[in-house]
This record gives sequence, structure tokens and C-alpha cells, in this order.
Amino acid sequence: MDDKVYEQLLDQAYSELPEVLYKKERFVVPEVSGRLVKTRTQIRNFGEIAKHLARDQEHMHKFMLKFVGVRGDLNANRGEVILHSRFQPAILNKGIQKYYTEYVECPHCTSPDTELIEEGGIKKCKACGHQEKVTRL
Repeated sequence: MDDKVYEQLLDQAYSELPEVLYKKERFVVPEVSGRLVKTRTQIRNFGEIAKHLARDQEHMHKFMLKFVGVRGDLNANRGEVILHSRFQPAILNKGIQKYYTEYVECPHCTSPDTELIEEGGIKKCKACGHQEKVTRL
């Protein structure tokens, strides 16, 4: 093949490629939006956070109750959690971040594209295929 023909074919191939082949956006864990109601804390956007992290609300709810060490109620239809104590948003955000680190983020490639299999016993990354055992709740 002639060098000139090769360069023309190469230029043509480059022109057909999309401008950005791979765009990696930074994944941001959502912050808690809630309010204090007398002696209780209401997390209004709990369902949205669970959906953003691609996790079951019930699983996240169990983790948060263990993290803060109080009783609480989950209203899955409204996507809300009511904790039976008063908490500052910073503490709740710390709990969500810890949940993300333990049950969502891949420790190998730091991708948030993971899934819990075997009833939450194993975390498998969809990006790199890495698997690891996680604590069952």
C-alpha cells in the first residue's frame, strides 16, 4: 500500500471518530436534605440518594441505623427516613459517604458502577470485574 493512500485512509478514519471517545465524569455522592422535627430527624431525599447510588433503600436504611445507632422508620413510597434522634447533616453525610465507600465504590478502579450480589455479600464491579466480600447487614 502506498504511503499516500495509507495517510488518506487514516485521515478519513480519524474524521469519522467522535470528538470525545471516553469522558469520565467525577461521581458525586449526594448530600442529605432533611429537617429536625422535635426530637427526630427526617431525611427527605433518602430515596433519591439510594437511586443515585443504585442501591436498595432498605439496605441503605439498615446501614444508616447501625451507623447512627438509633431506631428509625423508612417510608419507601415517599423516599424518606425518620431517625428517632436529632442529628446534624454533617453526621448523616458522613454515614452516606461511608456507605458509598463500603458498598458502592470499587476499591480496585474506584468506579461507582458496582452491584451487590448474593444478598449483599459480594460487591462486583461492572467496569473492571473486580469482586470483594462486603459485610452483610
